[in-house]
Amino acid sequence: MNGNRKQSASPYRWVVLVLFMLPAIATQLQWITFAPIATDAAALYTGGNTESIDLFAVIFMLAYIPMSFPASWCIDTLGLKWGTGIGVIILGLSGFLRMFAPDYTWLMIFQAGCAIGQPFVLNSFTKVAANWFPEEEEALASGLATMSLFLGLACAMFAGDLIMAHYKQAGDPAGGISMILHIYGIFSLVGLILYLLFVKDKPATPPNPIAAERKVSMITGIRELFRNRDFIYLMGAFFIGLGAFNAISSKIDTMFKRPLDVDPSIAPGIIGGLLIIGGVFGAVVIPALSDRFRKRRIFLVAIMAIAAPLTLALEFLSTFSVLCIAGFAFGFFLVSALPVGLTYAVEKTHPVPEATSNGILMLSGQVSGILMALFFNMTAIAALFIVGFIFTLLMSEINGKKGKA
Repeated sequence: MNGNRKQSASPYRWVVLVLFMLPAIATQLQWITFAPIATDAAALYTGGNTESIDLFAVIFMLAYIPMSFPASWCIDTLGLKWGTGIGVIILGLSGFLRMFAPDYTWLMIFQAGCAIGQPFVLNSFTKVAANWFPEEEEALASGLATMSLFLGLACAMFAGDLIMAHYKQAGDPAGGISMILHIYGIFSLVGLILYLLFVKDKPATPPNPIAAERKVSMITGIRELFRNRDFIYLMGAFFIGLGAFNAISSKIDTMFKRPLDVDPSIAPGIIGGLLIIGGVFGAVVIPALSDRFRKRRIFLVAIMAIAAPLTLALEFLSTFSVLCIAGFAFGFFLVSALPVGLTYAVEKTHPVPEATSNGILMLSGQVSGILMALFFNMTAIAALFIVGFIFTLLMSEINGKKGKA
């Protein structure tokens, strides 16, 4: 039976997924463009004020809050192709126009456009998986989409440094920033064009039972979500897990001021890089195992159980090699929880539209990430992971086949 379902899945699903991953990568390129080159960008645009440059990243988190529900409504109402496509168009054009921004104000306007487009992409992860992939591959598809975010993040962090180093050596830092904006802008535009030309809404034959279902409206779906015990517990776990990951990622530069057995100045970059690499691997490996064994909850329980000690390790250990292992493991496990949890939500709450559950869970992590970055220390975050562990213990496992619990 499993073999028949796999055979009925369209091979074109991989084309759709890859073309969806390109705008996902672009969201991260646009978001974090100036983080590794903040000092040079401040010298060019704001007279040395790096706090104003930091706003280019902050606006992405702020825009997600009001735009998440409109984005989910568009995806649920218009379908994958054009519901997500609205955001892809806004993102692609705004990212391209950043190349021509004459000053800080115009650059911020185009950056805001990129930020508005982002929720349309991030809230579509489960829609792509549900529309195109058999149930044996849904978490893997969401995991690959998640992996694309970290590929974009890694490219932005490392490419920015490399390009600027070359141009600064030539005495032309402004040319380096211009080159970065051109590379990222052209990438975003190419992703937009390929998406519009080749992405289809769904295959002729539904690849899984949920894809064939008639979905309820978004408003009805929201009511159903907040009546679903398992979804409430999952949302609590997302609020803690995704929020903690976002907060710790944003604090990585200031986390290692204590004495270490290496130069503390190199620790943030190396451990942050290992966290990203761990996330890339985790986003593929754990969702694939989740699909293989048709289990979701047990993986979420295990991830929450290991998160608290890993957080304390990052906070208190001073041995650099152990910190590197902890950073890689933290990224590996925490990132993998995202696609597994999103897939669990779809399977537990259908016929609620996929983008509705996806959007609420992602929004909860965005809001809590801001709160934790501002008000929580690492010890408090570790304690919250224990609460998240309890939430996952209270959830019920999915059935062997799709069905509402």
